[in-house]
Amino acid sequence: MPSIKKRGKSFRIMVSRGYDMAGKQIRKTTTFTPPDGVTEGKAEKLARAYAYEFEQRCRGMTNLDENIRFHELFDWYYDQIAPHKLKEYTLESSRYILETYVLPYIGNMKLKDINTARIDALFNELHRHGSKREMYILKDTSLLAHGYRRPLSRKSGVNMNTLRDMANGKAVMRSTAEKVSKACGKTLKQTFTLAESSGGLEDGTIARVRTALSPIFSTAVKKELLLKNPVMNATTPKDTDTKERAYLNAEQCKELLTIINEFSNPQLTRLIRVLLFTGMRVGEITGLHWADVDFENSTLTVKYSLYRSKGQYKLGTPKTKSSARVISLPPQVMETLAEQMEWQEHRKQDIGNRWIDRGTVFTGEYGEYMNSTYVNTTFKELLKKHDFPNIHIHDLRHANASLLINMGVPVKVISEHLGHCDTRTTENIYAHIFAETRAKASDAISQALGTVN
Repeated sequence: MPSIKKRGKSFRIMVSRGYDMAGKQIRKTTTFTPPDGVTEGKAEKLARAYAYEFEQRCRGMTNLDENIRFHELFDWYYDQIAPHKLKEYTLESSRYILETYVLPYIGNMKLKDINTARIDALFNELHRHGSKREMYILKDTSLLAHGYRRPLSRKSGVNMNTLRDMANGKAVMRSTAEKVSKACGKTLKQTFTLAESSGGLEDGTIARVRTALSPIFSTAVKKELLLKNPVMNATTPKDTDTKERAYLNAEQCKELLTIINEFSNPQLTRLIRVLLFTGMRVGEITGLHWADVDFENSTLTVKYSLYRSKGQYKLGTPKTKSSARVISLPPQVMETLAEQMEWQEHRKQDIGNRWIDRGTVFTGEYGEYMNSTYVNTTFKELLKKHDFPNIHIHDLRHANASLLINMGVPVKVISEHLGHCDTRTTENIYAHIFAETRAKASDAISQALGTVN
């Protein structure tokens, strides 16, 4: 039972959470002040009700009643549930996206008022006016003159490619601008100008909002805190003029293998070649270690996925259990990896004791982990130069899958190769490619047998 002590017009409430490893009692305290004008008896009754609710919250359960608001459910989920269900980088990204796009709209709403229609309204509002990003432009580009960028990059943690874009007048997100300002010993307002950002969110971002939001309500239903998940039957709006996702066909893939030789950083040439041949995720290849490459048997083992959390690189487990897999490598990839190993050994000798040896196959300039943003940005610049479709570096994984499908490789083999949970995942993601392949098969058999009289 919680302890309740009256102190003047307020009540001090204390809840015991047991004892820590040193035998010290763990206590949680709060203060309740009753509304003005209530009788002493009513005040004590309200204090007892508040103490009961506080005790429930301290136990990791939010008492469901009409006064509970969404932000309480949100805090409970990310404090008590999410750490046991989500990987660190998934937890951080999902929490950030909800804090940015959802809490401002429904955070203070009572749970009883959040239904499917309300979630529909939320998604529609995000679709029309949901952009919350504050973008900033550097005032004085002399701060990023040649000779100053690399020291600033090390001090701020902002990669060289982003600093170059800033020097060319490109807007950056607030978090990036704050890092640069701090490294320069100045305030954000002294260093940057706010570039207004407005309009609706892209369909993909709204889908991410939905993906992050739904488990909170689903967990509340499982814990018998809610009767129904209001996100379940909500409708996600889509642009009517949304273009179909671009993929590289076989001819474009062959051309890509030629133009990537233009990269000034030879590592990027080899990294993209390996991505296209293996279908690995970017985090998997930047987290690939030499110890996981078997030159004798021409295989590599996917054990890690590299990500950034709170400004630090970290090695996590792959996306799913099935993502931890062994990939058989063709001769072209084995040759590429041998070239990379030789190049890296020469690079180590040139750098000397400045080399930071992480044991990874692909590295930053001084041996540290390679930044995936740098990889994607440089990749997209090359595509733009050669009038290629505007795709993300991750889309090389889709190109790899489409090549395998069109070559008639069994779906189970493709699923295992990509590290999907099961064949249904593969079939759902690449349904359009399988449909095209079936159509080709139908045409082929029709041509082979000819007209039947």
